[in-house]
Amino acid sequence: MGLRDGFERVLTEYPIASQEVFTQHTLANFIRGGLRDAVAIAAGKDERLLFKGSAGQGNWARGPWVAVFDKLVTASAQSGYYPVYLFREDMTGLYLSLNQGMTEAKKLYKSDAKTALKSRAANYRAMLGKEISGYPEISIDLRPSDPTNDTAFYEAGNICAKFYALGNLPNEVQLSRDLTNMVQLYDVLFKGETNSEVSNTTVEGDEPPEMAYEDATRFRMHKRIERNAGLAKAVKKHHGYCCQVCNTNFEALYGVIGKEYIEAHHLKPLASLKGKKVAMDPAMDFAVLCANCHRMIHRSGFVDDINQFKKEHYRG
Repeated sequence: MGLRDGFERVLTEYPIASQEVFTQHTLANFIRGGLRDAVAIAAGKDERLLFKGSAGQGNWARGPWVAVFDKLVTASAQSGYYPVYLFREDMTGLYLSLNQGMTEAKKLYKSDAKTALKSRAANYRAMLGKEISGYPEISIDLRPSDPTNDTAFYEAGNICAKFYALGNLPNEVQLSRDLTNMVQLYDVLFKGETNSEVSNTTVEGDEPPEMAYEDATRFRMHKRIERNAGLAKAVKKHHGYCCQVCNTNFEALYGVIGKEYIEAHHLKPLASLKGKKVAMDPAMDFAVLCANCHRMIHRSGFVDDINQFKKEHYRG
């Protein structure tokens, strides 16, 4: 089933299905599985992207969704920003929206969460500029039945969007084109935010002070990859917890507080981080290092070569 048929099925079946028992309901399973997979196929293969569909947790959501997550930005709908298909509560249509994680905003800003989401959305639009022209909906109407519903917070979090009405859904080609263009827009925002970090933050201790702006931008992306929590966990599980340069084991040195402490190091050199595709294989593309060796390797010319770094610089 393609995007068009999948959207039409949800829009037409959800009002009745949402009155039925939620557990193992075929439509809920379809949103989590079949529709999610259709979105993944239409978006194109990219190892950085995750796809998730939700009809609720334990009970029917007022508005189901299917989202695309860049692992360097977020791995869930709770934080960061991401493209997402949002269905209106009354099922008269859906939006393809570049939106934000509301759970994070609620925790940080409490009763002012909607104001914060709207403010950040305006900032993201300013960063994107004319890039959002294909997604003209700045304000979206998800028909929330209550201002406390998640749909109301998604309205506040909308950066830009495109609306599809039930009974007037575009053909499969147009839907796929809209999605791939939105994924590209997502990447533009990610790169713009990374560039902004370079412009507005001071030099880190492991960042060579003479580094040029373009290299500094890639350096920040490199650090984002290394700090991705899910990826770092997979790297440590594969490589273990001893530094691959100096063999430091923090549990052996510090006891229980050092258990399973080590840092993930991305082996790809800065020059390889230009494109959208970034290698993310925990076994092949990463090493584990103690904090000292990690900082030093970033100051060396051997970011991608542990053995050469040890030969040229390590004096242990």
